[in-house]
Amino acid sequence: MLDTITDCRARLERARSELIENERGLAALVEAKADASKAGREAFASWKDEFDWRATEKERLTILVETLEREIAEDRGAEAKIAFRERYNRRRAANEELAQRISSELAEINAKAIALFRDLAAAAIQDAELNAALPADVEPLIGANVLARARPGQEREVISTEQVWLWTRADNGAVIGDPDGVEDLGKGRGIIRRMAPLPSIHCRKMLFEQISFHPAEATQRPNAFWQVRLLDAEGPGIKFDGTEFSHPREVLAALDGAVQASGPRPRPVETEIRPAFLAKP
Repeated sequence: MLDTITDCRARLERARSELIENERGLAALVEAKADASKAGREAFASWKDEFDWRATEKERLTILVETLEREIAEDRGAEAKIAFRERYNRRRAANEELAQRISSELAEINAKAIALFRDLAAAAIQDAELNAALPADVEPLIGANVLARARPGQEREVISTEQVWLWTRADNGAVIGDPDGVEDLGKGRGIIRRMAPLPSIHCRKMLFEQISFHPAEATQRPNAFWQVRLLDAEGPGIKFDGTEFSHPREVLAALDGAVQASGPRPRPVETEIRPAFLAKP
């Protein structure tokens, strides 16, 4: 297909070049018509033969250009359809492969997640029991989820400190937001002149400490590890939904239900009644 389009394009370029050259020849013949008529019958007949040939050739080349352009457009459309079909087939095959991965890998992920949820829920129950009976000299146990995923808080950390002179209002000590607008009067005094009837603002320079620092950050505790949804690898539903569970015993009960529901489910049986139309004897 690509070779055919390339060949048609080459023929089209040649035809276009020939058409342009022929039109130039026709234009020259039109200008030479009067001179040919003066040169006599034979000269004019020769001019007429050349003009008729070029006019016929113009028609032929015009049709040829239009035909080649149409064929190239059709070939491009056919090539695009073939390319689309190939892309479609590749995507369909890839989707089938991905579907197999979903079935196998999601089932493996769910199995690992359920085992981890079960261990965490059981550990949380034991942590609570032990922390409820702690002696005075023993620190409470920190849960595995907190140890793994919590972000500890940080105190404020000063980076640098420097002293700076700033313009302030003389009446209340507020820092001037636009220090470039203060007219320096010397000896630490200044003024901001404003258009009447607004009064001028008297200013003075004051010494400040400019401190750069990292702000304090509070401890960030993680959500319960099991508060997620696991999609069923063998069907359209949810295998486990822990988004609403707050107590680990609820998690263990739900996990037991998820494991029991993993087997094949019997299809339901329903009954309906419809009018029966009997054929005439």
